[in-house]
Amino acid sequence: MTELYNTDILRWTTRIPHTERLQVADATVTKTSRICGSRISADARVQNGVITEFGQEVKACALGQATAAIVGQHVIGLSEDELTDIAARFRHMVKTGEADFPAKWADLALLAPVWEHPGRHGSVMLPFEVLEGLFAEIDTHR
Repeated sequence: MTELYNTDILRWTTRIPHTERLQVADATVTKTSRICGSRISADARVQNGVITEFGQEVKACALGQATAAIVGQHVIGLSEDELTDIAARFRHMVKTGEADFPAKWADLALLAPVWEHPGRHGSVMLPFEVLEGLFAEIDTHR
């Protein structure tokens, strides 16, 4: 399991952006991994279909923290269509180990070794599940 917790992954755990929760949000979601108990809570403001403000509280293992940090660097300006594409690519990588991301999202490939460790899949998927939940909540209020 040491290839999962390499220096690059551990470095990302210290770079989680948007750690201040929003006082006013269009949507708020909390997701918890049933396998390991990792949890992410997040708030978002959305205008014209893209996230304009975002705040998150990440209580997760190093893999969940690293994923939240990588995803968080691109969350402002994220549309639901882009999220759907990147989440599908990430799910494919988690299942197969095959990484295929646009350059902007290339850092997600660092997590490719997780495919061999099903017990860690829930934690790395949390940031995507939270964002999908935020867009779903916003869609229901339209």
